[in-house]
Amino acid sequence: MTPENNRLKWYFVSFCFFLILSCARSNDGASVQVQRTVPPIAVLQPGEYPLWFQLTDGGPVLLETIEDALYSAALVPWPLSEHVRFVLAGEDGLLFAVNRSGFLKFAPWQGGDSGLGLFRFSGGDFWRQYTAGAFFLYDGSPAALLYLDDRFLDTDFPAPSPRTWTFNMETGKPFPLDIPALEQFPAEEGWGVDSLRLGNDGFWYYRAVKNDAEAPQVRMLRTDDLSQTGEDVPLGVFLNSAMGVPLHDAGEPLRSILSAAFATTGAEAAHVLSPDFLQPHFYMKDSESDPYLLVFYDSGGSEDFALAVLPTGAGLFLSGTEYQVFSLPPLPQGFVYTWLGMTGDSLIACWEEQEDYNTGAAGFMVVRRDSYFSHKQQTGTAQKSSPKGSIVVPE
Repeated sequence: MTPENNRLKWYFVSFCFFLILSCARSNDGASVQVQRTVPPIAVLQPGEYPLWFQLTDGGPVLLETIEDALYSAALVPWPLSEHVRFVLAGEDGLLFAVNRSGFLKFAPWQGGDSGLGLFRFSGGDFWRQYTAGAFFLYDGSPAALLYLDDRFLDTDFPAPSPRTWTFNMETGKPFPLDIPALEQFPAEEGWGVDSLRLGNDGFWYYRAVKNDAEAPQVRMLRTDDLSQTGEDVPLGVFLNSAMGVPLHDAGEPLRSILSAAFATTGAEAAHVLSPDFLQPHFYMKDSESDPYLLVFYDSGGSEDFALAVLPTGAGLFLSGTEYQVFSLPPLPQGFVYTWLGMTGDSLIACWEEQEDYNTGAAGFMVVRRDSYFSHKQQTGTAQKSSPKGSIVVPE
């Protein structure tokens, strides 16, 4: 049990952290000219034990333990809940699209306090009306697709316009990004686009829906370039595009790494996040089935490696056919891990409370990567930190 003085300390840090996240930042003219990069809302210095965060309307809130998330949020249909919907591995960090909220970014930070920078780009009231349907890289920029999901909520909100959003390190909030392939379906005419994915054949597939009581329309299209208008495809072709890539079609050394992970865990499918991909890829051994693996794969250093974990947290660190067994911290009953990534010296895993199609509490945890496995490749500057880790809120 944590001593009472440490408990009070963590409650105080969490309270201050929440206040900082909830308040809008303002800069005077002089500081705007000097500060050309958005500052982080916090600098994390992960330790041996994880730092737990829960997502709220005001941003991530520090928890003392994951058990504090129990019974803290109502279970609601996942399209209406705030959770990490998608993750991308960028060149300099991990990027999150948070449903009904906006973007988060994690990247090594070398400001006044060095560590892992946590950046937030809130979508405000506009994003709270819509569901994130896709997250991908377009012309080097992260792009989130929003759509109106009215299956569980009777609403008169219009289709989102703009429907695609991005951010960069010079802005404090998301801003629209035009995707030419989607422009033939104007929201002003009632069109929404509720999915966009990179198929296993290299084409981008997307679906446009017009909810017109008298003449509803659904169109499924594909294009090999999102800067160009797509062509219509049959339902079967559209559905098949969502099937995973057969393991034998994965390039080396990823194929060997996944083969070892499947053989060790008994899983037959894997969601793979990698800096090499415009979107996470889905690979399958024989057929899409449970259990499946959450995989982070990196080929950009002196050695190719992967982290692979089951939603329960049991996992492997793999390099070629050699591996080390490790396990993420246990979660309460009804909670699962949903994404896994690494940047610098930090391992980051997203978690959710799930029941059928409903999501309750959701967030992420951050821990120093060498707490779980040894790894020769160093992609960031190691930071001295306490076993519990620490947080610095920039002034």
